Amino acid sequence: MSLKLHLFFLLLLLPALLLAGNPSFKYVEIKGNKVLKSSYIYESLGLSLPAWYQFWKPKKAKVNPKIINSLQEQLENLYRSEGFYHARIGKKEDNTTVTFLVREGTWVKVRHIDIESLYPIRKLITFSVGERFRAGKFVKIKQAIKEKMLNDGYCNYALDAKAYVDIKKNIADLKYRLKPGGKCFFGLINVHPPKGISKRVVLSRLLFRSNDPYSLEKINKSYSTLSGLEAFDGIELNTRKKDSRVDTDITLFPKQKPTRREIGLGYETNYGAKAFFHWNRKNFTGDAKKLSFDLKYSQREQLIQNGFFWPAVIKVPGYNYYLDFKNSFSYSKLIYDNFEEKKLADKVHLMIDYDWFSVDFGTGLEYIQIKKFKDICNISAGDFFMFYPYGELIFDLRDSKINPQKGFYLSQYYEGGIRYLLSDITYTKMLWEARAIYTLDRLTIAGKSKLGLLKEYDNRLPESKLFYAGGAFSNRAYSYNALGAFDAACGDVGGRTMIDNTLEISHPVYKQISMALFWDSTMISKDTLNFNLDFKHSVGTGIRYNTPIGPVKFDVGFSLEDKKQYAIHFQIGQSY
Repeated sequence: MSLKLHLFFLLLLLPALLLAGNPSFKYVEIKGNKVLKSSYIYESLGLSLPAWYQFWKPKKAKVNPKIINSLQEQLENLYRSEGFYHARIGKKEDNTTVTFLVREGTWVKVRHIDIESLYPIRKLITFSVGERFRAGKFVKIKQAIKEKMLNDGYCNYALDAKAYVDIKKNIADLKYRLKPGGKCFFGLINVHPPKGISKRVVLSRLLFRSNDPYSLEKINKSYSTLSGLEAFDGIELNTRKKDSRVDTDITLFPKQKPTRREIGLGYETNYGAKAFFHWNRKNFTGDAKKLSFDLKYSQREQLIQNGFFWPAVIKVPGYNYYLDFKNSFSYSKLIYDNFEEKKLADKVHLMIDYDWFSVDFGTGLEYIQIKKFKDICNISAGDFFMFYPYGELIFDLRDSKINPQKGFYLSQYYEGGIRYLLSDITYTKMLWEARAIYTLDRLTIAGKSKLGLLKEYDNRLPESKLFYAGGAFSNRAYSYNALGAFDAACGDVGGRTMIDNTLEISHPVYKQISMALFWDSTMISKDTLNFNLDFKHSVGTGIRYNTPIGPVKFDVGFSLEDKKQYAIHFQIGQSY
C-alpha cells in the first residue's frame, strides 16, 4: 500500500481515534434492580433515555464522565430514601459504558402507625401497615396535612410527625400528633396596582375578603384569576400572620409588551386551507381592558370579528362581587353544500366568574341572510332578524379548570326571542351540560352529556341557530358540525332535540404523555322533544400531552354504523 493511501486512511480514522481516547460522554446502565423500575431510577437521577421511537439509539443514558462518582452517591441516597437501607451499589466501567450493579437487599416496612389528632387526618396518611417505608412519601404526607389545615383556616396548628426507623429489624413506626388550634381569618388586604389600573379591578379577582375564614387554596386561586387578566408581567402575593389574623400584600407589575399579533396558515376538515390574523391589546386604555380583532379566510368561511372586554365595570349592590362587561361584534360568511349564510351579529355580556360558579347574561342581535343553491331540503331562504336575551349559569366543582383530575361541572343556557319585540321569530332555546371526572391510580375516567331543546312558536329559525354535532368536543367520528338532524331530508338541516354523550378513559404511558380510549354517542331530531331515534355511535383512540395551559389532544374517531366514516381532531384544552 502506498504512503499516500496510508495517510488517507489515517486521516479518515483520526476523528474516531480521538473520540475513543477522549470521549465527551459515557453511557450509563443500571442492572440488578428488582423493586424499583429502571425508568423511575433514571428519572430520579435526572438521566434521559432515548424516546421509544428512536430505535436507532442504544437504550442507555448518556452522561458526562465527570459526574459518574456523584451518580453512584445519588443512587445510594435514592435507595435509602425508598426504604432500602441495606442496598449496595457496585460499579463496572469500560471505555464507553458505566454499569451500576444494584443489590437491593431487604427493605424497611411500616410496623405501626399512631395518630393522635382532634382533626380528621387519617385519609391523608396513605401509608398502611406492612408497606415499604419511603422517606419521600412521608414528607409529602406531612405537606398534605399542612395544606389541608391552611385550606380549612387553621394557621395556628401544631404538627409533630416522626418516623422511627430501625434498620437492624427493618421496621418503621410512624407517629402523627396534631393540635389544630383556633381558626384564622383574613385581615388587612393591601393592594399595590401599577399605574392605570384601579384597586377595584384587583379586588374583583380576589376570592377572599377581610374577615373571611383564612384559606391557602383561595390565595392560590386568586393568583390564577389575577393572571387571567393578562395585564401583569409579575404578581407578588405575600401574607403576614398576626395571631389569628392574616394580612395580605398584593403587588402587581405592569405588562411591558401589551400588544400581540398572530398571522398563520392552517387547515380544517370542513373548510379546507385557511389564513388567519389575530391582534389584541391588553390593558387597553387602562384598568385591564382588552381589545381584539380577528380575520379568517378560507374557501368556505370568511370571518371578521372584534371583541372588547372591561373587567369590574359594575359592583353588585350589597355584595362584594363585580360584573365584567364584554362586547363581541362579527361578520361571517359560511358556504354549506346546499346554501350560503351571511351573518352580522353583536352580543353584549355582563358576567361574573367567581371561584366555583359563573354567570353570563345579556342580549344578542343577529341579522342573517340565507341563499339556497338548490331547491331541496326544508331550508328557509331569506332575511332573518333576531333580538334575544340570554343567560348562562355554570357550577364548576372540578379540582382544576385547566387540567382537572376529579370533580363535577354543570351548566345551563337559556335563550329566547319574541316576535314584534325587535325579533322576527318567537322561540326558546335551552342547553344543559353535565361533566364528571375521576382519577384512581393514574387511571382517569371522564364522562360528558349534553341535552339541547329548541321550540319555535311562529316562523322558522335559520339553520345556524339549530343544533348540530360532530367535532373535537362532540362525536369524534365526524368533523365539526357535520351531524345534522337524523330524520331530516338533508344533512345540512339542524335539529331541535339533541343528546350528545361521551365517555373516555386515559392513562399515562410516558412522562407527560397519556393514551385515551373513547366512546361517543349522538341523537339529533328535527322535531322538538322527539327522542324516538337511534343513536350514532363512534369509538376511537387519542394521545394527550399535558402542558401548563392544558392538554394538547390528538384523536381519531370511527363510526360504528358506517365503517368508512372517520375523522381526525387536534385541540388544546380540556373538555371534561
